[in-house]
Amino acid sequence: MDERDDPRGDVQELSDFELAVYETVAEIDVEGRAADFETIEELMKAPEEDLWAALGHLVSINHLHSTPKGYVLGPHDWDA
Repeated sequence: MDERDDPRGDVQELSDFELAVYETVAEIDVEGRAADFETIEELMKAPEEDLWAALGHLVSINHLHSTPKGYVLGPHDWDA
């Protein structure tokens, strides 16, 4: 089974900051691009360690996937 088929964690467990990181990646992913860390950092203007923690948590609960080109959305039930 592909990890992308795993269910996502509950959105209610996300902090406001994690939601903002997710939305930043989603905006870039809608354009058909992966969100690299440098772009996320530039757009969020947040401490690096906070971004890594948020991205790690979002990946661990299947909201985002890490790829060689950057972060993309995990499974979702809405259309862009």
